[in-house]
Amino acid sequence: MLLAALNLLASEGGEKAVVNPVVPDSIGEIFWGTVFFFLLWIMMRYVCLPPLLKVRDDRKNQAQADLEAAAAAEAQAEQVRRDYEATLSEARQQATQTVDEVRASADAERGKQVLAVETEIAEQRQAAMVELDQARSTALGALKGDVTDLAAAAASKVVQSPVDPAAVRTAVDEYVNRSGGSK
Repeated sequence: MLLAALNLLASEGGEKAVVNPVVPDSIGEIFWGTVFFFLLWIMMRYVCLPPLLKVRDDRKNQAQADLEAAAAAEAQAEQVRRDYEATLSEARQQATQTVDEVRASADAERGKQVLAVETEIAEQRQAAMVELDQARSTALGALKGDVTDLAAAAASKVVQSPVDPAAVRTAVDEYVNRSGGSK
């Protein structure tokens, strides 16, 4: 189709004046172009531009509000972090205090138990010493009798006459008492 239009123009003959499409050929076209240009400018300036400027200002205000909200949120987060650290520190102090109290209570309880055990051991030792003294006294009594009989038999063999065990008993008792037999 474009080729057909070019062929038609070429066949008409080239004697006609060439019209410049950039420069208008009549005053009316310049007048109406100017009128419509200013009408378009007035419509753009007073009808289309204010909403665009309002949208731009709204976006600017919204961005500023978002930045302020972010700063406030950051400050609030920092405050929450400080509160958390303070609470954590307080909890650690309470835990340390509780551990110290429990440790002191356990030490006191252990001291009571050790004292009770030491008292029981002392009582058992005392009872054992009493039993030991009784056993020693019984053993010494039996030993004195045996030693007296043995000493009387030995003396009668040495002297070759019978010796009275009652006379030897006083000598054996005296010797055992001197040597520390009855403490």
